[in-house]
Amino acid sequence: MSVNFTTTRTLVIPKQGNTDEECEDSYFVIPTGSPEESYSGPLVAVISDGASESMFARRWSGMIAWRVARGSYHMPDTLTGPGASFRHCITQLAGRWRNWVSSYIEQRVSEGRPLQWYEEAKLSSGAAATLLALRLDYGYAKQVDEGEQDGFWNAAALGDSCVFQVRGHQIISYFPIMSSADFGITPSLLGSNTNPDLVCRRTLFYKGSFKGGDEFFLMTDSLAAWFLSAVETSSPSELEGTLDQLRAFSHTGSRSTFATWLSSLRMANALRNDDITFMHICISGRSGDGNSR
Repeated sequence: MSVNFTTTRTLVIPKQGNTDEECEDSYFVIPTGSPEESYSGPLVAVISDGASESMFARRWSGMIAWRVARGSYHMPDTLTGPGASFRHCITQLAGRWRNWVSSYIEQRVSEGRPLQWYEEAKLSSGAAATLLALRLDYGYAKQVDEGEQDGFWNAAALGDSCVFQVRGHQIISYFPIMSSADFGITPSLLGSNTNPDLVCRRTLFYKGSFKGGDEFFLMTDSLAAWFLSAVETSSPSELEGTLDQLRAFSHTGSRSTFATWLSSLRMANALRNDDITFMHICISGRSGDGNSR
């Protein structure tokens, strides 16, 4: 048995009125490559939404996405729970942040622009961002070969970025937010100054299985809240239309078309004005409802 991860497409749109450089969302996927490239083996995807109130939120979310993706790819048990591998990953991440802050301060001094008192205060309080990490492993194990599933997926989350597992026209699982009403609650965030013990206690973990033909939608909070509300309130035909629409945005890869659609949702007050990340992962094979993808 062999299952290939055939498509990983990501669309990132800044909040309305902001430039791409002001967007505080980040993502990283391993293996890297073009969206159409087929490859087998484990896949790791991470998205992170920087908290705007913190200094250097974009830098921190980018560091989270890169470091957690690398750690989760090279240490397969990183996302299985708050064990040694996950703790090691978070500890390394905090160390990289401290090193970057030291270098930044030194650079400012060398340029004759030392930090102002208000910058020092904000920088010392650290940065914060959400974390959503996903690892897909197709199966060689006997328990996979003898069952209906083709592989397993593990995820870790801190905050309200979400992953939805789609099979045909159904959402068969989602994590970590279980109700659209919960998006009004202030989410836990991964802080650059946070103790690894606290991160381990607050992080949620999930394990599921997948079949060939399944898809995974990863979204930062604004789009995830809209999508989960649609899942809760739509008729089967309406949900089918929503899924097909998101697939179309992914397959064309048109940022301008996607941005226009987001603007229409914002104008209708259906979507909060925030940075948006939408990642679409397709697994080749045959889905459970008989539709090949």
